Amino acid sequence: MISYEPLFKTLEEKGLSLFKVEKEIGLSSVTTAKFRKGESTTLDTIARICEFLDVPIEKVVEIKR
Repeated sequence: MISYEPLFKTLEEKGLSLFKVEKEIGLSSVTTAKFRKGESTTLDTIARICEFLDVPIEKVVEIKR
């Protein structure tokens, strides 16, 4: 199962909201809704978020068993 818990923790640490990231890198509201629902998204989207936040992928997504 995909978990975006690391993303939400990273955003909190950096004092950012998912809405701010959405606007800054041009994500659609459908994509950000997927993060909130724990649904999968493209690796390209994950990479864009990592680059914007300047963090490794582990700070954005994890696989839970």
